[in-house]
Amino acid sequence: MTGAGLEAFMATMVGSTAAVSTDEAERLARDRYGLTATAARLTGERDENFRLTCADGTQYVLKIASAAEEPEITDLPTAALLHLERVDPGFPCPRVVRTLEGGTLCRYRDRTGLERTVRILTYVPGKTLRSTMRSRAQRVASGRIAARLGLALREFTHPAARRPLIWDSRNVGRVVGLLEDLPELTEREHVMSLLERVAMVADGGWPRLRQQVIHNDLNDMNLLVDPHDEAVIVGVIDFGDLVHTALVADIAIVAADQLAAGESVRDSIAAVVMGYHETLPLLPSELDLLNPLIAGRVLTDVVIPAWHRRRNPGGTHYSDLLPETVRARVDLAAELLFMGPPL
Repeated sequence: MTGAGLEAFMATMVGSTAAVSTDEAERLARDRYGLTATAARLTGERDENFRLTCADGTQYVLKIASAAEEPEITDLPTAALLHLERVDPGFPCPRVVRTLEGGTLCRYRDRTGLERTVRILTYVPGKTLRSTMRSRAQRVASGRIAARLGLALREFTHPAARRPLIWDSRNVGRVVGLLEDLPELTEREHVMSLLERVAMVADGGWPRLRQQVIHNDLNDMNLLVDPHDEAVIVGVIDFGDLVHTALVADIAIVAADQLAAGESVRDSIAAVVMGYHETLPLLPSELDLLNPLIAGRVLTDVVIPAWHRRRNPGGTHYSDLLPETVRARVDLAAELLFMGPPL
């Protein structure tokens, strides 16, 4: 990632545009999509998001991209969802809602005159994995759905898929640069040292990994489970971090959010890998790099939210991490770096 590319991407994460009101969101839904609905604001790292609820109870998600984001990049997740609809119609993910003119998105000028892109997706019901009781069966199911998605996206291409992205595991070394803005971060020096080690290991192993477009954000808020059976995955949401990178990065992200306190780290990872392996077997080179990539994600999940909070002090997308939480993640990353492959 070039410095200019990184800077361009990070600009989309800084809250420099005037917030869209719920009234404006409702007006866009009605005028552009023919939907009469009540809007409620949701959080978002870069997009402004609203849940739309119609009188009959049907729900949608309205997404308004940052004015700093190029339209081609905004189109990437839409194109991926349309691809999934064709190649795996039963995959549990949002569907793209068409405008009154039949388009998959629309452009409009906000009240400050900035041109922005609007999309509406179907709402996927379910309970976030984060709010559940963790289990081995749930971890296996999470690995299985990640593999199914990897297979479905195998042939997907898009001009924006190779964009620079700070969340891309291949750029974990770039996350170190964000620490310059975080002089008071708990365990800052340890975080920096571990990230640099992850970057060194990843750089050496990257050429041996399979590459394709992946979801790249299969965390415990983007995997939805059945409220009546928490071992059943019923939805995958938020395709905003799609990128062409190492296939194994998706399972690393799943595993990073499946590590529960009081449970064996190795066993937790092995269950996710087992579910993935059933559908899409991992190569030895991918298994060798899995734990370092998990460690990188654990640390990235500390640094990027902290940077985001510093740059957007009024934002609500990320909460401040307690010092003891940061220390626990540093210890976990260190353990992962010295642990052998899970299988």
